[in-house]
Amino acid sequence: METEEYIIAMREYFHENPELSFKEFKTADRLEKELRDMGLNPKRITETGIIADIKGKGKKTVAIRADIDALPVTEENKVDYVSKNKGVMHACGHDTHMAMLLGAAKMLIAEKEKLNGNIRLIFQPAEELPPGGAVGMIKNGALDGVDYIIGQHIMGFIPAGKIAIYYKEMMANADEFDIKIHGKGGHGSAPQDSIDAVYITAHLIEMLNTIVSREIDPQEPAVITTGTVNSGYRYNIIAAHAELTGTVRTFNIEVQEKIIKRIKDILEGLKSIYGIEYEYEYKKGYPVLVNNEKIAKYIEEAAKRVVGKDNIIYPKPNMGGEDFAYFLQKVPGSYYFIGGSNPERGIDSMNHSPTFDVDESALYTGAKVLKEAAMEILNKE
Repeated sequence: METEEYIIAMREYFHENPELSFKEFKTADRLEKELRDMGLNPKRITETGIIADIKGKGKKTVAIRADIDALPVTEENKVDYVSKNKGVMHACGHDTHMAMLLGAAKMLIAEKEKLNGNIRLIFQPAEELPPGGAVGMIKNGALDGVDYIIGQHIMGFIPAGKIAIYYKEMMANADEFDIKIHGKGGHGSAPQDSIDAVYITAHLIEMLNTIVSREIDPQEPAVITTGTVNSGYRYNIIAAHAELTGTVRTFNIEVQEKIIKRIKDILEGLKSIYGIEYEYEYKKGYPVLVNNEKIAKYIEEAAKRVVGKDNIIYPKPNMGGEDFAYFLQKVPGSYYFIGGSNPERGIDSMNHSPTFDVDESALYTGAKVLKEAAMEILNKE
């Protein structure tokens, strides 16, 4: 099977058979089979995390990482390779990441005699579920002997054929908060005898939105999003309790700490005004993803050879989060985006959407960029 056909076939297999974070057992089994079929010796270093080495000539080692988990999303696409696992979908493109890395491995093995060093393939579980799979992979030796690391992510807002390069900060701190409001329930006809948790929660959401708009320097990127609100029992009952969860995205640690404190201050104010009690939990998630400029430049040069300089773009930092950041805290490396959309074919949904899909013409391109980038680093370093 030709490499491009192989990559597409593998992508469609993984897309049909998605598995959730830390439960990617069948996925890992298939990855090991494919790697063994290439003549490699894959090692399971966590329950579902795999590494495999391609030995070349030289001492330096470049790692290439792909994440392997899917999301709890019910797919709405009408495609031949639709998910067979109801309620689970590769809605973020990790199926393509695995397929592209397998394709890059085939290309690298074919040119093994030209390798001025070694390649480590890293198939990492659980990118989608903090604390993520990267920490466990690192703890169990994924980066032992590795000098540099690269990775890519397919994106629904970038056209197929485009490569997005970031030289410094690329993705944000990705934090989570959980707030429980405890008021006093009562009859809907007698609000004077109650402490209305729904009413107070509405105030809270409005006040959270003023932290960024009125207390953070407008030149400092920051986002506070309330994602869920749950409260109430019946139309004529004043709710005693409410719970809301959300996310905070920042690039600056001082901004992050200020937001944490201001949420607490707002809750204390509501307690003083309305007499509520509350519970507040703030969980710091993935750290800021900061690329190494030199490695980013190598990736850019390699990508130019594959897609041409006119197809290299330089977007602003993205407020999403990524546990690839943990790898970059250990060794020099860089992450980048590859385009996967094609509006003319109706492929234009964002990542995490139940209609997310990719133009499969992008997959061979992505595999080739990985291969060329790894060889560029080994040749230059």
